[in-house]
Amino acid sequence: MTKASRWLTTRQAADLLGVKPETVYAYVSRGALTRQRGEDRRSSRFDRIEVERLAARHRRGGRAGALEVVIDTELTMLDPVGALYYRGHDAIELARTTHFEDVAELLWDVAPAKVGRRREGDWQARAAAVRVARQAQNALPASARPIDRMRVIVAALAACDPLRDDRRPEAVVAATRGLIAATVDALPERTPAQGSSIASRLWSRLSDRPARRGEIRALDAALVLLADHELPASTLAARVAASVWADPYLVVLTGLATGGGVLHAASVTTVETLVREAAEGGPSGVAQLVGDRLRGGERLPGFGHAVYTGRDPRADALLDLVRRAGPKGAVDASVAELLALAGRYDGPAPNVDFGLGTYVVKAGLTPGSGEAIFLLARVAGMIAHALEEYPHRLRFRPRALYTGPAPK
Repeated sequence: MTKASRWLTTRQAADLLGVKPETVYAYVSRGALTRQRGEDRRSSRFDRIEVERLAARHRRGGRAGALEVVIDTELTMLDPVGALYYRGHDAIELARTTHFEDVAELLWDVAPAKVGRRREGDWQARAAAVRVARQAQNALPASARPIDRMRVIVAALAACDPLRDDRRPEAVVAATRGLIAATVDALPERTPAQGSSIASRLWSRLSDRPARRGEIRALDAALVLLADHELPASTLAARVAASVWADPYLVVLTGLATGGGVLHAASVTTVETLVREAAEGGPSGVAQLVGDRLRGGERLPGFGHAVYTGRDPRADALLDLVRRAGPKGAVDASVAELLALAGRYDGPAPNVDFGLGTYVVKAGLTPGSGEAIFLLARVAGMIAHALEEYPHRLRFRPRALYTGPAPK
């Protein structure tokens, strides 16, 4: 991140907030903004992220219309201009060079600054736990989505761990490795796994064929890019659960439940539908598809982002890997046309949901795989936030502003 992208002058901060420069200093006096000295020691400069947060609150109509929670964290830094860092490491570079397991351990601070030093065998599930988790799914219909199975699996795994209330970081991390591994291994196997990595094993649960060149690498990168993203609803819910000392399994279940909202991870499924329809109609039919959706008052799923003012860097990285994974075909051509139409006249840029939905359709994974990939990856971040939250104990107690009938 360059200084130019991180720091704003007073005028730039005022323009971003839509106020006069004098008002910026009024915000400073009220404690709403932090003023830093410029390099010349006379001018002022402001952190772009802090200004963006204040601007977003103003766009939502102030505090009365929304709950805003600000938490100190050493985990993830999100720059709205278009950058993402895990403990100071560029997440995009990590997605290109390392694996999900290594990034999870980086977030958990298992081996600081030693990405790629995990031990073989750490990410294996106990056979007895997998057996119980598979049995727990017997009552589910064959059509159950992968994410529905995952929630049942995590609940069953909790019942199999009599030591789940050990809050020591080492114990929490060990339990989470087993939880992630068992969640994947307990899903119905569709094809033999081509390796021992989480990405390879997950592919075998979501695909009916062996992976082609680059497909598992793209899946691994998707898991890395989705491992954490500051404080979205699912992560905040997981931190709230951790604040009351819920065990790691309950923390994860809380996050999985919240992430299932159609405005969160479940939105990837709507992207899958859009990309699948675009591929079936071919590039020549994309304009009609987009026009029909716009005519119905719909927004195109997978475009725009609530935080990034520039491009979502995760989307660009993932789409690049998807283009290079497997042979080019109808999906690639139709997606290229879809991106061109959505982006015309400075239209919204694709977000990571679009990249993930495109991957699922091009790879031919079972419908609903995108949500499962998204939330399995996010388990790493949920537990990282839980590890930060456990020492604080019960610090979330927001108050409500009562607007109902007067007491009688």
